[in-house]
Amino acid sequence: MKVLRCLVCSFYIIVSSITTMTTGTPSMPAINTQTLYLAGYSSKLFSYNVGCVKTRYLKQTGDWVTRSLIYVFTFDSKPWETKADAFQVKWEPYSPLLHVKASDYVRYNLRAKPDYFIRTYDDDFLLLSDAKEVPSPCSLWVTLKYVERIPEAINKTFYTICPDPVTVPFDERCVQ
Repeated sequence: MKVLRCLVCSFYIIVSSITTMTTGTPSMPAINTQTLYLAGYSSKLFSYNVGCVKTRYLKQTGDWVTRSLIYVFTFDSKPWETKADAFQVKWEPYSPLLHVKASDYVRYNLRAKPDYFIRTYDDDFLLLSDAKEVPSPCSLWVTLKYVERIPEAINKTFYTICPDPVTVPFDERCVQ
């Protein structure tokens, strides 16, 4: 009987570890197909009249994923002027860096960098910081799941790691 219990216990441990291995590693949001919304950033990254910043998956070519960067100039007059540009990202599993290829316009006007340090991520959020600057300005990106309410653990990490953090109030018009 003891042998049977031991076998059942061993089977349970093996099955549990297999389940953990298959569900334990989160998907990197920058290279999957979900839309990401800018939910917060270090105040140093503020751009006047730029709002509703989001990025959508377009395609994958080799190791590089092409995404669109969509944002609006939020002037008082309506309608808002929407801008979009494509950029590419590359992430090697378990690497602390996210590599970015952006157009000159995005690099100059939105200050995109060629590399970002991945502070933390999950299936539904991504916290990036400048790979070279100290202290490192951050940006927090979330999926639609978290645009209205960022979980406490993510929010705490954002406010702890990022210098002078600012959250972005969600506007329903940004989902369109």
